[in-house]
Amino acid sequence: MPSRTPPPMVRINIPTVNLSEAWAPTPLRKHRLGTRLVRLYLPCLLIFSLVLNIFFFTRPVPLLRPSSLSSTRADDRAHREYDSVDFKRLTDLVLVPGHGVYLGDGLPLNEASWYLLDEQRGEVGAFMAHIAKAVEIVKEHDQSLLLFSGGKTRIEAGAYSEAQGYWAAADRMGWLTKDVYRRVATEEFARDSYENVVFSIARFHEITGNYPDRITVVGFDFKKDRFLDLHLRALRYPKIRFNYVGINPPGDSAPLLKAERRDAYELFAKDLYGCSGKLAEKRVSRNPFMMNHGYAKSCPEMSSFFDYCPANPTAVYDGALPWVN
Repeated sequence: MPSRTPPPMVRINIPTVNLSEAWAPTPLRKHRLGTRLVRLYLPCLLIFSLVLNIFFFTRPVPLLRPSSLSSTRADDRAHREYDSVDFKRLTDLVLVPGHGVYLGDGLPLNEASWYLLDEQRGEVGAFMAHIAKAVEIVKEHDQSLLLFSGGKTRIEAGAYSEAQGYWAAADRMGWLTKDVYRRVATEEFARDSYENVVFSIARFHEITGNYPDRITVVGFDFKKDRFLDLHLRALRYPKIRFNYVGINPPGDSAPLLKAERRDAYELFAKDLYGCSGKLAEKRVSRNPFMMNHGYAKSCPEMSSFFDYCPANPTAVYDGALPWVN
């Protein structure tokens, strides 16, 4: 058997490799780019986070409805239930002066549902807080009558009064429950804060046959001094029988107080009954539908008081008034 010749040996040359060089990582371009982006955007992200936190912790706190009130609308109006009321036994007037006009469409907490002046933007939450607080007071005092006061002051809003709008807003929120429904009404002729008080006293008399033993006003806190210092003085109404519950819009009220002093307080201080000048002009401009009240007829005890405009604009009426002994 012939012998096999072994196959020729093949020599493979393996190059020498420096392991330290072979495994040294080579920086990639995209890694360098990523590092640059991190260095660029990280400070921006930190600044944004700081601004967001500052806004969160310093933002105005929205006004909340009193927890005792629900926000469910009573839709079954054809079968509405309400407690009967002996109006003659009511003794206390709770008054909410109107400002904007709720138009009845959409949720009352939505500004788009209201006719507002530019300076009233952002105040709807305060309007609703006034309404809610007043309803809460009436719920707690069964001898009280709540009046929303304010006339048809804006031609752009149509023939909707401020008082009607406030009543409709309360009803839309479901706050006019059976225990208070008949004790919430409107006064629809007032054109300013003085008339809010005077006309609401007269309207209280129309409904109850009496004049109120006590008055509680729920409104803007920055207007409180106007009522306490000037309107009560003009009416000679005892301060001990008067209460003011003030609720301001969220945020800094200093600019509002400054405007209040300039545009209202100082004017009424010089003209207690608003008979002339800017106050009289405002009343004309806020009566585009030429409405006239009939309180002199329904409240004969006050008939001469409604027309009181003295030559001395700071002279206080000294005639007889039902609440003055």
